[in-house]
Amino acid sequence: MKNTIRLLAVMLYCLNLTGQTSEETLSLFDTLNEKIETLSSQLKKRNEKFSKNHQLRNGISMIGGYSENGYGIMANLHYYPNKNINRHFEIGGYAGFMEERKTGYNIPVELYSLNIGYFIGIPFLSSKNDAFRFSIGAGGTIGNESIDVSEIQLDALESISTEDGAVYGFYGAVESDIKIFTYLSGVVRYTHFHHPKSDIGKTKFLIGLGLNFKF
Repeated sequence: MKNTIRLLAVMLYCLNLTGQTSEETLSLFDTLNEKIETLSSQLKKRNEKFSKNHQLRNGISMIGGYSENGYGIMANLHYYPNKNINRHFEIGGYAGFMEERKTGYNIPVELYSLNIGYFIGIPFLSSKNDAFRFSIGAGGTIGNESIDVSEIQLDALESISTEDGAVYGFYGAVESDIKIFTYLSGVVRYTHFHHPKSDIGKTKFLIGLGLNFKF
């Protein structure tokens, strides 16, 4: 825009010096007006492209890492209702393969759960160019946990009263999204689960790394 204003000033100054006829002056103004409209159109397209490139994208993330006395994997769908606001819904699944060691028998435990939550971005911990985003969120979880006592050797008077079955509760998470390419980013995440009715353990967690594939 600054260059356009300068061009206008120079042309008007030249007109005053050279004494152009009215027809020539009108012709010059028409030409100038066309150039301004062309420049304005180019700027508009550039702004639209810039805005589109900086919009938040939905994504599917895959995460694997350490879970309590074992390991776990997680897959999530991230949905942004407004692509210009760093807030999104999450729906995903978690599979944990752990050991219950409080009894001293190292009992294998498997947990499968469905999780639905809502996340918000933290602006002062995120970069303005979307190279790095930090979010926190929470939601509900429901699933099934099971134990395998087939290989546990018990003494004659010992027994395991822990029962497997359905579990439910809530979870909270903190997540860092680090941009690699336009449609791919790395993820660092900590998720904490709380199952108040679980016989095996009321709290579980997953800390891991993964990738977020955006679309």
